[in-house]
Amino acid sequence: MTHFDKDTYIECLPVTVYNEIVNALNKDAAWITLANHVAEELQYPCTLWIQSLNEIKHPNDSPGQKLLSELSIKMCTIEILHTLLSDCKLYNILSIISDPEPLSIIMHPTEEFQTSILKVSFGHRLRLCCKAVGMPLPNYVWYHNNNELQHCTSDVLDFIIVSASQAGEYRCKVFQIKNDGTLISTLTSKAITVQIFSTPVVIEEQPQPLLEVKEGENFTIHCKANSYSKPRYQWFHDNTKLEGETSNILHVKQFSLKNEGKYYCYIYNDISEIYTQRTRVMMDLPKCKAVAKIALVIANEEYENHECLLTSKNDAACIGNLLKEIGFEVICLLNLTITQMKNAIKIFSKALVEGVYGLFYFAGHGFKMQESYMLATDAPEAYLRKDAICESELLSAFLENDPELLIVILDMCQTLPSKEFNPEIYHEVPTVNVYKSKKNLRNLIQAYSTSSHRPSYEKLNCKYGLYMEHLSEYINKDITVTKLFEEVGKSIDSCFKGKERNQIPMFAVSVTKPFRLTDATYKNKRPDIINYLSKFISYSTQTINVLFKQARMCSRVKISLFMEPYLNIVRIKVLDLPNVEINFFNSIPAKRNNLFQDQHEKECWIHNPQINEGPLVISVSKDGIPIGATVLHIKDYIPPLLKLVNI
Repeated sequence: MTHFDKDTYIECLPVTVYNEIVNALNKDAAWITLANHVAEELQYPCTLWIQSLNEIKHPNDSPGQKLLSELSIKMCTIEILHTLLSDCKLYNILSIISDPEPLSIIMHPTEEFQTSILKVSFGHRLRLCCKAVGMPLPNYVWYHNNNELQHCTSDVLDFIIVSASQAGEYRCKVFQIKNDGTLISTLTSKAITVQIFSTPVVIEEQPQPLLEVKEGENFTIHCKANSYSKPRYQWFHDNTKLEGETSNILHVKQFSLKNEGKYYCYIYNDISEIYTQRTRVMMDLPKCKAVAKIALVIANEEYENHECLLTSKNDAACIGNLLKEIGFEVICLLNLTITQMKNAIKIFSKALVEGVYGLFYFAGHGFKMQESYMLATDAPEAYLRKDAICESELLSAFLENDPELLIVILDMCQTLPSKEFNPEIYHEVPTVNVYKSKKNLRNLIQAYSTSSHRPSYEKLNCKYGLYMEHLSEYINKDITVTKLFEEVGKSIDSCFKGKERNQIPMFAVSVTKPFRLTDATYKNKRPDIINYLSKFISYSTQTINVLFKQARMCSRVKISLFMEPYLNIVRIKVLDLPNVEINFFNSIPAKRNNLFQDQHEKECWIHNPQINEGPLVISVSKDGIPIGATVLHIKDYIPPLLKLVNI
């Protein structure tokens, strides 16, 4: 226990020993720990006692000396002091009055597991233990592969396996230090080897999806993976193995066009393999600018004499909204007759002047005879080419005033008309439309959802057609228009992998500039014709007051677009009349029913409202008996563009 008589009072300790205890109590304020414990044992007011011990009135006084003096006054023996120091875990001070005991390891890390090699899995908690005895009491430091582990100074090493780098040898160094800091003895435990079960490769950092590089510059692509055993890397460029590129960082020097393409890394270890996402590397070309960006989007779905389509409306709405997001002013129209289509094309073509980016998109029925033809909703069952709008007719109108860029996208079938049901079209002499720009600009892209004599598919139970499903992923990306249509084609090809490719998108390009649909527009170069067009397509929701004189009722009517971004379907909703029935009527019968209503919601919507249809009649009934009506001159509240399209 001690090398002093246990019943000896502490005041009888040799002066050198007594002073050594005092100095140890003052070091790191250990006296406070002992004083708190004594106060608790004797039920002293702890705070006041600590304050009194800390009050130094004489130069030779110290808190440790005053505490030891008060313990002497209370007849404290060596045995009692030994117990107090042990309770407070002040082992360095305890060693001053204790008999020295040689250092001995009584439990090595290997003994708990009864093996020197331990296999663990990722995420597993590992607890290694080393026990030693001796006086002064042992200190512990843990080592991993001969490297000291910081802050691991207890007899237990507790950690979770989260990295392959944690495999290796673990051992504990145990040592005794006298109170004055002198090292007495050192022992090292037996080593335990930790092996980690192999784990699959997990990608922690993917390479960047897009990288634009200037010609002649260097670039790097990097990724990071974790696994055990250590992951290995192999880079590819457009499915071609890059010899020697076997680190997680790919360096490419002096970029040129041959370096464009998709890069990815194949990562593998002993039990698994994985591929990173692709990085598209492109030439960083100078950005172009437009004076304006406009689009005409037409969806024909409800055909009078042909099978109705399922996704055209959604396809056109999708591209219309995406184009708006990147700064296009969009004319979006649904279910047009051939006259309405020609009127819309004429209006749009006038705005396609120098410096303007123009985009035309059509979704509906179509066919191919030497060139592509679009069918309007009123196309006869046995149609001729003169009953459709051909692509050359479009181009001759659109290119007349030399727009900076023109993109025509035809999302329709390119099949031949049936000879059995439509024989006359094969005897028809087609009209030849000549198209060319005045300045012979290289400014045209023609894109088709499918190739010649092939169908264009609508997928069952899908919101969008096959082409739009892929086009929508790229239409608003900051990539050149040429690259845009290349990527759409590749994307559709990939979804047909291993199957017959019945729909093969095509595009033809004459542009040489790096046009992007995301290109900015000049703030101060906007043509007057674009400002004029903007006024005609602008529309905002309106709420007006109406009076039903016979019923002595007032109400509000909300007029808005039925479906964004379509401009030619107007919704009329009656507000504030909860206990009556509302019906809507055309005052003049339309040639084709274009008025639809929802009596439960007290609203109707009008498709392609005609200027000559007369006002809309709104009738109020109660219990099925009409009690009043009013008229609404709907022509005063429709987008101005419709007054020109529906002539």
